[in-house]
Amino acid sequence: MNERKRHVLDAARRLFLDNGFADTSIQNILDEAGISKGTFYNYFSSKNECLISIIEESRETSTILRDELAADRRDGPELLIDQLLVRLRMNREQQLIRLYEAILHSGDAELRKFMKTVHLAELAWLERRLTEVFGEWAEPYSADAALMHFGMLGQYLQFAPDVTSSDELTKRIRFVIRRTEALLRDMAEHREHLLEADQFNERAGAPPLPSASQTAGEIRRLAALLSPADREAGREYADFLSAELEAERPRASLVRTIAGPFRKLFDGTPLEPEVRTVMSAVWQLLATADGIPGKED
Repeated sequence: MNERKRHVLDAARRLFLDNGFADTSIQNILDEAGISKGTFYNYFSSKNECLISIIEESRETSTILRDELAADRRDGPELLIDQLLVRLRMNREQQLIRLYEAILHSGDAELRKFMKTVHLAELAWLERRLTEVFGEWAEPYSADAALMHFGMLGQYLQFAPDVTSSDELTKRIRFVIRRTEALLRDMAEHREHLLEADQFNERAGAPPLPSASQTAGEIRRLAALLSPADREAGREYADFLSAELEAERPRASLVRTIAGPFRKLFDGTPLEPEVRTVMSAVWQLLATADGIPGKED
């Protein structure tokens, strides 16, 4: 994402939060951002697409932060709690709940379909993580448990909407995770479940995988654009990451270890949104079961 597009999204976000999505026109966004109509339509086909881009950017960031948390930590319930906290904290800090509510009350079929996909993707992520954290025995029951988890946590957060501190949010997440584990073990004991495994993924529709070779090329290009002070370290990281992505059998654990430090070299620079998108592609590739698909022959 270039700096101009970033500027337009920031202006649109302010207006959507201050005036409401329905009461913000494209002309309002043009005036706030100081751009022409042609510039807006160069980036977005509609106001809906602009809002979707704002939410997608937040999802992308939370996915990267979640994966970086797991890079150098032992898996388990405490890691899962911290990963869940990432999304909750981002939603509250960026006031995304207000945007979600605007979509749900808009009656717009396109936006409602998008939010359903977002919700299904989050359920699919938690279903997978519950199996990873508690073991393969939980796999047949993790879809039901993920659905119940979000129902419980959502009600606790709705009951206390003013809770914003990380400690208080963590307390609620930990409480719900413990109840979720108990539900998993009860379902396993009775061999009962209503939902089939991987159902959320199938309904959401998996996005196409990025190309490993193209992602490697983007990493090298971005490293060359770093400031002189960071360029040498950036190129070393980039050489390692790109070589691993293009390898026949990439060492995923090492890629995860290097990906975070590489991304952080761009914090606070105009390239930060662009490198975030590229690193999101890296995490998508690492999440695949069989090496790195998308690698060009």
